[in-house]
Amino acid sequence: MEEILDKIERQNTQKRFSKLSMIVSLITMGLFFYLLSTIPTTIKAGEGIPEPSAIIVVATQILCVIGIILTALSFVKKEPSTWFKWVGAILNILLFLIIVGSAIVARIV
Repeated sequence: MEEILDKIERQNTQKRFSKLSMIVSLITMGLFFYLLSTIPTTIKAGEGIPEPSAIIVVATQILCVIGIILTALSFVKKEPSTWFKWVGAILNILLFLIIVGSAIVARIV
C-alpha cells in the first residue's frame, strides 16, 4: 500500500520572481531618485514649482506596485531564499512606503 508520506515533495528551485523583483526595485529606485533630482534647490516667490513629467510619475507608481506583487509572488511560490530575494523585497517595501508617504505629505501640504 502506497501512502502519501512515501512521496517526496519537489522543492521549487526557480528564482524568476525574486530576480524580477530585484530588477523592478532597482528601476523604481532610479526613477524615484530622478524625480527627486528634478526638484530645484531654490524657488523664487514669483515662480511656481515645476511639475515633473506625468509619465515618469505614473511609471514609478506602477513599477512600485509591480515590485510589491513580484515580491509577494516570490514568497507565495516558496522560491529559495537568496540575497537578491531579500534585497528586492526590502527595497520594494521601502520604496512603497516612501512613495505612499510622499503622496500623503503632498496631499496634506
